Amino acid sequence: MRIRTLLLPAVLAGLLASLGLTAVATASPTRTQTSTLRFITSGLSCTSGVCALGSGNVGANYGQNIAITGGSCGRPCVTLPVFTVVAGSLPPGLRMPSTYGCCGDAIGGTPSQAGTFTFTIHVKDGAGNTARQAFRIAISPPARLAITFATACCSAGIVGQSYLQNFFLSGGVAPFAASIAAGQLPPGLKLSSSPPISITGTPTTAGTFTFTVRVTDSNGAQATEQGSITVR
Repeated sequence: MRIRTLLLPAVLAGLLASLGLTAVATASPTRTQTSTLRFITSGLSCTSGVCALGSGNVGANYGQNIAITGGSCGRPCVTLPVFTVVAGSLPPGLRMPSTYGCCGDAIGGTPSQAGTFTFTIHVKDGAGNTARQAFRIAISPPARLAITFATACCSAGIVGQSYLQNFFLSGGVAPFAASIAAGQLPPGLKLSSSPPISITGTPTTAGTFTFTVRVTDSNGAQATEQGSITVR
């Protein structure tokens, strides 16, 4: 016969031994300790408590994750943590939803103003734990507008067969407008006036045709690219 007990004083141990019984000590259950809720800032450059997030450019899509650890993070999410900006402001054009996931949030959008913006984010998790952290985001002026191609412009075409040549843009500020600044496209083909910018259609005449594509952004910045299409 075995008797379980939490405490085993010497007198009780002797008494049980004289009766031919054995006592087995069992540990009392311990409560799981919840670690302190905090923002994960490892890998970020932090000065005087302010941590720098990824930089961006006016007019270019921006995305940045914000991660937390501790608190109720990692447990089944009965209630998602709530994030709010309690001091300063995000760069104009960016936003952060109040709830996003069990262990973090995200800042995203298209910046519309250059500058360095400092702000403080407060988080409250489903268990009532709170934390706050100051961040900054540097937004630079628009990157130089440029037209690029997956390969050299442009692929050859065949009379009577559908044709497609895509153009890619980088930098600048939307919206964009495209046009043929010089030369001409092969008869039967046309250039789209707005993104996605491409030359499409069905060529009707054989020959080699040269032209210049021009793209203008909302600030008046322009980029040009020469191309030629040989139709057989």
